[in-house]
Amino acid sequence: MTRLFLRFCLTLLLMLGLTNCARETIIVQEVVCPQPYAVAPPCPSPSDKNLVSVPPKATAIKPRPISDKPLIIIDPGHGGKDLGAVSLSKPVYQEKNLNLASARLLEGFLKNQGYRTIMTRSDDSFLTLEERAELAKAKKGQLFISIHYNSAPSRNAEGIEVFYFDSDKEKERTQDSKAMAQAVLDKVIAATGAASRGVKHGNYSVIRNTTSMPAILIEGGFMTNEKEMEKLKDPQYLKKLTLGMAQGIDQYVQSKRKEKK
Repeated sequence: MTRLFLRFCLTLLLMLGLTNCARETIIVQEVVCPQPYAVAPPCPSPSDKNLVSVPPKATAIKPRPISDKPLIIIDPGHGGKDLGAVSLSKPVYQEKNLNLASARLLEGFLKNQGYRTIMTRSDDSFLTLEERAELAKAKKGQLFISIHYNSAPSRNAEGIEVFYFDSDKEKERTQDSKAMAQAVLDKVIAATGAASRGVKHGNYSVIRNTTSMPAILIEGGFMTNEKEMEKLKDPQYLKKLTLGMAQGIDQYVQSKRKEKK
């Protein structure tokens, strides 16, 4: 009886001990989210799985062989001594930096989709408009994408617009550029919910002089509109914006592929 009683007591103690251990494990594994800081992303929640990430998952768009994809020249506008537009509110944001950040995101999305890319600039350096176009042609680019952000005297001006060069001498390139501009605008508006200012003809040097390839210039929003600028400061918004660009480019490429079949 004594041995049986001792065994019973020992078993009971072990059960109580394991229960306490399990409770301690639960407490240790519980993650307490700190309050988000201005320089850090907020704590993830279950709904965050739908947020855009960089680069996007490979399963989102099935990669194709690299040789099957056109070479895309990505042109972050301005740079170096050329600041571009600036925000009206402080801290002051310079367009040249926003252009470069967006171009890097776009490059990541396009590479994930299997595209080859070349940046006209990958740092805060100054290039003339002529140098950008000449680089694109020298590298035998097949598509040209110039990224910019807008400014206007009116602080109420808002929205995204995409430009192409309309040339009577290059009708096929004009049609292709316009089609790509429309595809990009549609996808960007769908991704961001921003106001659309439409697809327009623009006599801009970089899209006029890249004569050997379809070319567009994207104005991704107004830095002089405080509400729109607040969105542009958000990395998640920029990711959606540039993912929309990548999706539009891919849609254009796939539509051209179907035309040739």
